[in-house]
Amino acid sequence: MAKNLKIWVVYQFASTPDMPGSERSYQFAKAFARMGHEVTFLTSSFNHWGKIEKITNGEPFILSSEDNLRIVYLKTRPLYYQNNHRRFLNMLYFACALRTVSDKVATSPDIIIASYPSPFAALAAYRLSKKYEAAFVLEIRDLWPQVWIERKAFHRYHPFVVLLFALEKYLYSRTPVFITALPYVSDYLSERGITPQKIEWVPNGINLAEFIEASKGDTAYDGVDEILNSMNAERQKGKMIAVYAGGIGVGNRVDYIIEAARILRDEGENNISFCIVGEGHSKKDIIRSVSDNKLGSVKIWPAIPRRAIPNVLSHADVGLLCLRDNPIYRYGVNLNKVYDYMAAGLPVVFSAKVRNNLVDISGGGITVQPENPAEIAKALKKLLSMKAEARVDMGKRGFTHIAENYDVNDKLSKRYIDAISRNFTDS
Repeated sequence: MAKNLKIWVVYQFASTPDMPGSERSYQFAKAFARMGHEVTFLTSSFNHWGKIEKITNGEPFILSSEDNLRIVYLKTRPLYYQNNHRRFLNMLYFACALRTVSDKVATSPDIIIASYPSPFAALAAYRLSKKYEAAFVLEIRDLWPQVWIERKAFHRYHPFVVLLFALEKYLYSRTPVFITALPYVSDYLSERGITPQKIEWVPNGINLAEFIEASKGDTAYDGVDEILNSMNAERQKGKMIAVYAGGIGVGNRVDYIIEAARILRDEGENNISFCIVGEGHSKKDIIRSVSDNKLGSVKIWPAIPRRAIPNVLSHADVGLLCLRDNPIYRYGVNLNKVYDYMAAGLPVVFSAKVRNNLVDISGGGITVQPENPAEIAKALKKLLSMKAEARVDMGKRGFTHIAENYDVNDKLSKRYIDAISRNFTDS
């Protein structure tokens, strides 16, 4: 395979540093560009995580460039604010826009990487790979619709689920290379006839330089001053600051954090302050719960740009993350928040039952049972009782593990490209 490749990276729900959400696709696209490849990154102009629209003048797309990386934001409609029919229509629109606009904004590719779940866009990307005689790579980040079935959100024979399974079967049968963000998805793929030789695990990672810069204390971003001022005020009162930064929906159980805060309040523990940063379908319920329970220890803030996350985390003492007890986690998890917390040197309280538990592997925090707010409260009290130096040492263990294994700009981007190169040869 040629050393300098023309690569398209396609993911509708991607985020760039100026927006909240997952940067996985952006970070890898940028890393590929640093390696000397010509990269076009195609995503939606509507940010799924912050519900923010970049294009307001009716243009079909906008472009931005960063060295060898060209970013294309495709206009999609209708806008949506819940997981309903409007999101389904928006996904269809993005797929159509990808087919009609891509040849206007990028040169013919050698490789097209389509990230799933964005099933209709992945199908469109596969068809484009045939048009341009390009190699096709399917990146699996989440198992739609299997995850919905196991959460009991949909029945297996719901028409939309049947459609997605049909799309999955079609794409799987035609994909020569799979990149999976989940460590044990090979089990799922093998059940569907995919040989292990076609599969490479490349987890999410972090841009370590961003966190190192934030730790110096000389970075600042618009829109986060109020959050930082609030955290600093709590610290001056001698409180330990526990932060959750991410989506507020059914997957990440922020309600368990709120319940843990209530338990601590009722036990008379008032030296822990909670900082919740993010957006999601459950946010109104969380705000109502905080108000109804009169939890002055909990502050809730809007989502912030991804590039500001390291700065906010650098002002916290503990990172929080709670998951449901869900059998889908037998395929592993790939959680940006865990990478972020550990890269920021924070000890993590992780309420979950998963196969690849980085908190346990690294010794960078405390794992408790899922769906158990009392255990979360107990873990926080344990951290509070530790000397500050002991908490810092715990966070350092997590940081070391992340730095040695999960830097996008070092090991992971090379692993990604090597996996593709092993499976494609020059024509």
